[in-house]
Amino acid sequence: MEATTMNEAEFFIQAPTTGTVHLRRAVLIYDGQQGSALATVHDIEEVDGEPVIGAGQAMTPRAAMELARALLKRAAHGGLLPETVLYMEGDLIVWWVPPARRHIAFRVDREHAEGFGGLERGETVAHPGLVFAASSRVWKVWAVKGARRPTPTTALFQAPYFNVNAQGSICQGNAPVPEGTTVEKIATWNDAFMRSYFTHPNGAGKLVRYRGGAYAFWKDMLDGRFRRFPERVLVDVKTTLGGLLGMKEGA
Repeated sequence: MEATTMNEAEFFIQAPTTGTVHLRRAVLIYDGQQGSALATVHDIEEVDGEPVIGAGQAMTPRAAMELARALLKRAAHGGLLPETVLYMEGDLIVWWVPPARRHIAFRVDREHAEGFGGLERGETVAHPGLVFAASSRVWKVWAVKGARRPTPTTALFQAPYFNVNAQGSICQGNAPVPEGTTVEKIATWNDAFMRSYFTHPNGAGKLVRYRGGAYAFWKDMLDGRFRRFPERVLVDVKTTLGGLLGMKEGA
């Protein structure tokens, strides 16, 4: 720990890595009415050997987002992000879940219960690789093929699950949604999705390419027909991870 004095205000910092850190700029945050806020960025001047806050200028929204992203990255494991994290921007985090066998549970209506094998069913089955996106405004999921970490050119597919629409949006229902979208919350977000009950297809488009449709597919999965997830059933959404994130081809 290293103590620094600035205009009689004492604070402490902990260097994120070995070596020397230098105080270069200061950010002042002003709270307004009805939740509004303003931030200004100030250069630090040295006067008689002491740091002093100089004149400032308004922080742009883009600069604020870049600062938040940098701080989030630094907060995660000493600045090292897990391999599963694909993208971070403001409070948006996009991550990958590799294919694996996981438990899944269904609670269907009476109309489909007989053909499905009961009102409620749950088994450990194979799942494809998944890409999740979560922020204060969105909660989405897509499927990907293979077991390699996705890149900007990786094709995205409709997540083959009930309660997910053609745009990837997850119907929350009564499932509790985690607070916050930091790296440390990824496992909690995964559990919020996988440990909820899947109740019905949520959208007009095809959930899977399978004879008999989504109910027949998941009944066969629960019955143990497929040891590995049959990627051939995935529906192409005609975009890539880079396209989803607004990245230009070749960027």
